[in-house]
Amino acid sequence: MEPVDTLCMACTDTRCDFKPMKLQRRPVGDFDVLIDMKYCGVCHSDLSTAAGHAEQLGRCKYPCVPGHELAGVCTQVGSKVTKVKIGQQVGVGCMVDSCMNCPACRRGEEQECSKKVMTYNGRDNGSGRAASPVGWTLGGYTTKMVVNEDFAVIIPNDYPLEYAGPVMCAGITMYDPMVKQHIKAG
Repeated sequence: MEPVDTLCMACTDTRCDFKPMKLQRRPVGDFDVLIDMKYCGVCHSDLSTAAGHAEQLGRCKYPCVPGHELAGVCTQVGSKVTKVKIGQQVGVGCMVDSCMNCPACRRGEEQECSKKVMTYNGRDNGSGRAASPVGWTLGGYTTKMVVNEDFAVIIPNDYPLEYAGPVMCAGITMYDPMVKQHIKAG
């Protein structure tokens, strides 16, 4: 299996002078999907991280390829993928992996997992599901994304893909507390 070549918008230091850069994604594994990226939202936290303003989340690694509001089309699936089909619209939010076995993960709250891996500037937790040729995760300012099927969100085909990215961030940020607080329509 060969690494996936991709073109990214990356910066090499805190000046955030983004320029096109050729990088690689890990090869598509048995449980991975390859996404042909169509859209990626630009969130304030992307730029804060790239500029080194979010060090409480960890020191930024360069080249930095932010982006956690991904929307694209699946173009390849690993041999054991069951949840995503080629041609489906898919998105990726702020995480690309977790331990998938702790109480939080089993409850469907991977965001509370101590071994979660963020979509960009994160390190693989030892599972290999977020491994990267550069040593840290690269986000959605890119032409291609490889992600484990459990972290690919299927976007309905009738939903405009250009609007899907922000739902992966601001949308879920509001949805989760509404569900936990049992807020109903109206």
